[in-house]
Amino acid sequence: MSDDSTAASIDDAIAAFNRGAYFDAAEMFETAAHAATDDLKGLIVAFNQIAAALHLRFERGGRQASINLMSQAMIALDDMKPARGGVDVERLCVELAAYTEEVRATPRDERDGLKHRARICLERRRAPKINRA
Repeated sequence: MSDDSTAASIDDAIAAFNRGAYFDAAEMFETAAHAATDDLKGLIVAFNQIAAALHLRFERGGRQASINLMSQAMIALDDMKPARGGVDVERLCVELAAYTEEVRATPRDERDGLKHRARICLERRRAPKINRA
């Protein structure tokens, strides 16, 4: 895969992520990571972890697994601040930390019902986005 096609696939994955298609984005990030340079591989793997975490949270009601994946991604991204690969990593880390704390504050045993669905709907609107630097 050429650098141009790798960049295009990363752009497609970011677009899928930002529109909330987290499962599709995770698959695209995984594919892009295989062809990425060492400089971008860690960034793409972190994006994949975030996409997987958000898919687990929104589609499967996962709480702790989502928190764990987002926390791992934040650790990896910390060394990439303020920007890497044309992405505003600093902003992503701020949004991701705030969102992770929001999920952490939710009840551990709440997985069903109207209250849970309403919370997930609000969380979806507050989910982090990947922005260009």
